[in-house]
Amino acid sequence: MFAALTYFDIFAIAWFALCYFGYDWAVRYGPLKDRKGLVAAIQERRQQWMQSAARRDVRIMDSQLLMNLSSGNAFFASTTVIVLGGLTAMLGAADNVKNRLEQFPYVVDVPLVVWEFKIIFLMALVIRAFFKFAWAFRLTHYLGTMLGAMPRWEANTAVQCEKHAAKTAQLAGITAMHSNDGLRTVYFAIAGLGWFLHSLVFIIGCAWVLAIVYRREYASRALMAIEDNDEE
Repeated sequence: MFAALTYFDIFAIAWFALCYFGYDWAVRYGPLKDRKGLVAAIQERRQQWMQSAARRDVRIMDSQLLMNLSSGNAFFASTTVIVLGGLTAMLGAADNVKNRLEQFPYVVDVPLVVWEFKIIFLMALVIRAFFKFAWAFRLTHYLGTMLGAMPRWEANTAVQCEKHAAKTAQLAGITAMHSNDGLRTVYFAIAGLGWFLHSLVFIIGCAWVLAIVYRREYASRALMAIEDNDEE
């Protein structure tokens, strides 16, 4: 199978790995680690949220917000399962799908084993996204437990409430991190669809996704809006 891959295919795989894993490394350990982005900015809001929730006697609104977060992760997790089923069916009829798509003049003709490899590649990305969303969904349940266990704010429990609120905000940040990883994986999986047309389309798609992810994280209007709240 690997012998059937062209140099363009090998370069496309290497470029994908550089964009996908390289961006994650740059954010966690590299040059973007100390740069404040949307994730760091919204994490500060989560801390404010939990500190405010600790001082509320009635936390129905906070529970509703957690339910919305949970339903969003559940939606994406179930969607990835549906997509995985479609890719599995596509793998079972790879020869038929290949013959139909290659009737278009802009679709490159490749061996069947390479076509199947591309489908398996997308399946691997979708599976990774599923585990990210499923774990984020599970963490929202733990987050609800932490919110329910938050003690009532009183003079003798103020320090305990603040510590508990900080831990709850930290767990909310971990939940969001896995959800963001799942979304980023879906973005690159969409770029991987271009590989069925040509390796060059896949390469351009990865660069396009990387630019979108970077812009939304560090140069979006959402980030400016959150930072403007800090200035008011």
